This record gives sequence, structure tokens and C-alpha cells, in this order.
Amino acid sequence: MGEAGKSATVYVNGRFLRGPITGTSRVAEEVLACWDAAMLAGDERFAGMSVEVLCPANAVRSLPLRAIPIHRRDVLGGKFWEPVDLGLMARKGTLVNFANVAPLYHPRMLTYMHDAQMFLYPQSYPRGELRTHRPLMRLAGRLSRRVITVSEFSSRMLQRFGIAPASKIAVIHNGADHILRVEPDSSVLARFGLQPQNYVLMLGSAFAYKNIEVIYRAFARMGAGPLRLAVIARADLRKAVGAVQDVGDRLVVVSDVSDADLRALYRHALVFVQPARTEGFAMTQLEALNSGAPVITCALGSMPEVLGEDVAYADPDSPEEWARAILRFESDPRFRSAMVARGQAMAARYTWQRTADALWREVVRVAKGR
Repeated sequence: MGEAGKSATVYVNGRFLRGPITGTSRVAEEVLACWDAAMLAGDERFAGMSVEVLCPANAVRSLPLRAIPIHRRDVLGGKFWEPVDLGLMARKGTLVNFANVAPLYHPRMLTYMHDAQMFLYPQSYPRGELRTHRPLMRLAGRLSRRVITVSEFSSRMLQRFGIAPASKIAVIHNGADHILRVEPDSSVLARFGLQPQNYVLMLGSAFAYKNIEVIYRAFARMGAGPLRLAVIARADLRKAVGAVQDVGDRLVVVSDVSDADLRALYRHALVFVQPARTEGFAMTQLEALNSGAPVITCALGSMPEVLGEDVAYADPDSPEEWARAILRFESDPRFRSAMVARGQAMAARYTWQRTADALWREVVRVAKGR
């Protein structure tokens, strides 16, 4: 409680509403939805506390919140909104930042640092972005009362690169049950000429640490066969150079997909492959598992911590090992069914409600000066 019985205010950095939904904004939106529902239900944990979202005046998106207001406000605006405006507007409350950066000053703030990819794999990012964002991340880590991250692996990386000490870091796993709220639209398969369990699904990426070329090389070693590789990507990968050419006619580029399309693509895939060398949290793998697809990934980054023994693993540098792992799912239906069941049971543990509850406990501690 604030002075004279007034409610204490928790402000949320709503800068993420300026653009399309991303992985970091997904966390913010799911957490806010859970808090909003709890407040509407009169949850006693929120007694004496109010929550408000502050966003720039030019924010293009909104959220369907009923108990949590969204305020579009500028002081200086533009590039000064987050570093200066936000700190001034939220100065009398507790501030929650969801997207790796924070104002230049605020006395009581928590900041999400989802990963340290900019430090681990700087070659994947433009130099200008590195010069700006890496110092800002370190500054946010230094100024924040609590740094929230999404896995023990990410916590170790934040410590390793001097972003935040262990004493400041709280590990809160993300949820992944949002995909279950969407009904799959299986018409997407016909749109791209795919058949159930006759394709391997992968998300395309230009980031080096995503390591997707090992899958192209694996397909080149699998020889001729009906199995296709469906890659969700914005660009026509056939125009790319390198190992992608070895996939030949088996490559299917899937673009402009909705959440309903994505769930159907997961659900009907023979297997979902994710060969990244590092991830702060295994979100896409959990989405696939929740949707009914088994998963092959690498035993690196947060993957063993989050996924345990309920997925298949392959060496990030061995196309031959990836080829064998994929072909086992094709040749052994009983093995595939068992991995689907195990994966779904494990993924069900990662809910946004658990994430929101854990974060609220941290917010209350900071608000009360603990």
C-alpha cells in the first residue's frame, strides 16, 4: 500500500505496442492477460495494487484488457520515449520492462533480459544495433532492482557477460499454452501441397546461431524419397546459395501463415526440427509439442533444461546424425507416437498462468522495497 491507504501503482512499459507481436511482446501480452483476469476476479494478491500500461502516443496496437488501463502519453516523444519519458511518467510507482531495455533511470524497476544472444553471437546482428543495445542492456541490468530471465542458462549468460549479478536475477520460465487457444486450420496443407506426416517442419532464420543449414545438408544425405522439408520463411529460399540448393524439389517454402495455419503445420508434421546452437528459452519447440508434433533439437542452450528427455537430440554439426534422427521418426511410427505423448505431457507444465504468478511475486517484492 502507498501513503494514507492509497494503492501502489505498477506501471508496465508498453513500447512493444508500437510494432507487430514478437517473442518478447508475447510474454508481456500473456502476463498482462493473466493479471487482468485475476484483478477482475478480485484476486486478493492484487489488493492495494493497481496496474497501468504506458505506451507511446503513436502505438499502433492495443490489448483486450478490462481491469488494466492503457495510456498513450509522450513527454519528449520519439527516441526519447523509453529512455526519458517512461522513467518520468512511472517515477512514483514500480516499473516492469518486458523487452531487454529500460529507462535511463527509475528507482524501482524490474527488467526482463530474455537472453544474451547479442553477446554470444554478435555476428548475427548489425553493428549499429550492437553498439546501441549491448550498453543499454548492461545499464538496465545495473539500474534494475530485479532482472527477470527465462532459463537458468540465460541467467548464467547474463552473469558471464556482466549484465547482471546472480543476486539480482530471478529465473521464470515462459508459458507455451497460447498455441492451444487457436483452432488448427488444416487447409494450409493443401495450399502448399503438403500431406500429413510427409514433411519435416522448420522455422527459417537468417541468424547464424539458428544453424538451419545443417538441416539442408541432412536432407542432401537422405537420398531420394517422398519426405519434404517445409520451411516457414518470408523469402523464397530457392534463390539462396549454399546447402539449401541440395534439398531440390523437396523444399517447400511456407509464408504468410496465421496462428491457425501454424498450429496445423505443427500438428501434421512428421517432426519439427530446431537445430539452434543456443536459445534463451525453447518456445518454438514447446509450441510444436503442445500441437502434437515430436521434436528434434540440440542439447545446447536452454534446451536440455526446458525439454529434458522428452525430445530427440542431434549434434549441431552432424548432418548425418540429423538425417538418422529424422528417418527414425519416418520408419518407426510407434517411436513417433510415444515421443508425441511424452512431449505433450511435458509441455503442459509450461503455462502462462504460472509465469504471471511468479512475476507478480517479484513485482510485489520490489514494490515493497524487499
